[in-house]
Amino acid sequence: MDDNILINGPNLNSKSGTIKQLIVFLHGWGSNGDDLIQLAPSFINEFPDAYFLSPNGPETCPQNPFGGRQWFNLDFLPNGSLDRSKTPEKTKKAANSINMFLDYWQDKFSVIPSDTFLIGFSQGSMMALEVGTKRQMGGLLCFSGSFINSEEALSYKPNIMLIHGEIDDIIPIKNMFNAEKQLKDLGANINVFECKGLGHSIDEIGIKKGIDFIKECTP
Repeated sequence: MDDNILINGPNLNSKSGTIKQLIVFLHGWGSNGDDLIQLAPSFINEFPDAYFLSPNGPETCPQNPFGGRQWFNLDFLPNGSLDRSKTPEKTKKAANSINMFLDYWQDKFSVIPSDTFLIGFSQGSMMALEVGTKRQMGGLLCFSGSFINSEEALSYKPNIMLIHGEIDDIIPIKNMFNAEKQLKDLGANINVFECKGLGHSIDEIGIKKGIDFIKECTP
């Protein structure tokens, strides 16, 4: 691995042995790449030429120091609520490591941007939207996240699927509908799906919707 790459994590080779696509999982706050790489078997039969990557966030998560990672740290106000004032600049900084990671693997396997897909969960979804609206991707599949830098113009018209649990009490589902409007207003090709009775998680129905979305984005 190139020493300039800031992040790394587990991966899974393509089923066919030929690599024509990259599918990159971005985990949530306090988790790590080992978590979301477990989703790869759900996708591998549908995308046999895809190489799966699940990098660890660049920072240790203070609230889960034994293996937990984060894309950026969370700030809290004295009353215990989240201080989101610095989140936009933090997502931009964290995007640098993801962009370097994508550049490395796209170059290594000669995979073009339109054959590269980001799948994020929670904080990882925030990062997928930050990175994937600034550089061309095949599609962005975002579970249980939100759109942070919504005032900035998109560099192209990305294909985006937002999936969210109806009863998510960590990142309420209103964040999905807010992001849908913001991204639509900015010109993105946007689809959303609400998982009935689901909290802050990913279920089989959501995975199936995500697979269908990536198929639609695949040339």
